[in-house]
Amino acid sequence: MDYIKPLQIKAYDSLKAMILEGHFQKGEFYSETKTSRELGISRTPIRDALQRLAQEKYVDVIPSKGFCIHEISEQDLIETYQIRCALEGFCTVQLAINNDTEKAQRVIQLLENLVLNQQNIIDNAGSVEEFTPFDQQFHEQIVNYSGNLSLIEVFGNYLYQIKSQMYISLHAEGRMQQTVEEHNRIVEAIKTGSLEKTYLATLAHLEKPKIIIKNMNENI
Repeated sequence: MDYIKPLQIKAYDSLKAMILEGHFQKGEFYSETKTSRELGISRTPIRDALQRLAQEKYVDVIPSKGFCIHEISEQDLIETYQIRCALEGFCTVQLAINNDTEKAQRVIQLLENLVLNQQNIIDNAGSVEEFTPFDQQFHEQIVNYSGNLSLIEVFGNYLYQIKSQMYISLHAEGRMQQTVEEHNRIVEAIKTGSLEKTYLATLAHLEKPKIIIKNMNENI
């Protein structure tokens, strides 16, 4: 229960939720003191939480100015891509290995339903804002299938970077439709049980945001 959590954990959980929900705007600085008052938590736990969030690249802490949302760098793109390849590549392969089990079949059905929802959004001229949650859920379902709490925690630590990169890349022309097609290729490869096809389809999909955002940055 929340009231038995140490204040440092409560501060971290609260700030992380606010960041993921878009409470803080990029390019703006926020005061530790004001944030402390808003959350009803003293400054020391807030400061500790911000330091942890800075290590996880959710925020940047600037002495005498406060904190701001972390902007994506080229190094962030590379690190996030490598982490996702390691985690999601492993998880999709595990799904392919066990694709005939009841647990895997449930996940495969969930993935297929999410892809259908994504296609429906495109067919009805939906927005990136509508599309992104289904995209995120697709990848979370793959990782959650592992049942490995440590692996899931690592993925969670990169969730802000993943969501940010996903959102930016999906604004590229035709990217939402490409994403649906790539998700379909991953699911179909899993269903065949081919470990090579599954792994390569996963890596090819995960590389796209890195390439798109890198090209965007180079053209600014």
